[in-house]
Amino acid sequence: IRRRKDIEPRSYAEYLPELREDFHYLCGYCGKSESVTKKGFETDHFVPLRIAPELENTYGNLVYSCFTCNRKKGKKWPTENPKKINDGAVGFVDPASEEFDTNVARSDDGKIVGCTPVGKYMCKNVFKFHRRPIDTVWKAMQIVELKRQLRQKLDRLSDQEKMEYIRIDEELEKLMQYLFDKRE
Repeated sequence: IRRRKDIEPRSYAEYLPELREDFHYLCGYCGKSESVTKKGFETDHFVPLRIAPELENTYGNLVYSCFTCNRKKGKKWPTENPKKINDGAVGFVDPASEEFDTNVARSDDGKIVGCTPVGKYMCKNVFKFHRRPIDTVWKAMQIVELKRQLRQKLDRLSDQEKMEYIRIDEELEKLMQYLFDKRE
């Protein structure tokens, strides 16, 4: 995820199409795809407006965020200084920065874990990934991709592959209902 640099200044609400593309239709914080949620995505101000109202329409301060992550982050900020994003233990890392991946990672089973004190703070204290079905979201995303690949080949599938497609589709429906029930 990287934000484009050559973007014409305008109101932050008008940046949504570019933001979606730059974030690959994924939440910048939890990596959830638009394809596995019933709730809409939103534009988050990385540095909250209460700290830096002057950054309201600055593209570099915007994060494409799922509804849940945007609510969890809210107006939280470690200081009253918009330039101090963390103190090495508490605070944030911009999800469109190279540092994000060194602070936060996804385990093989789909959980999101903090790799540094700041990453652990974000995961546990802010976004509360340990309490959310993040691994189920990840699994659903994997199945959606498998389903997409199979659908492209549907007319050329063997009977066994068609049965696999049906199994994947049924498993995906169960996961999606679970996520809906969990309000994720």
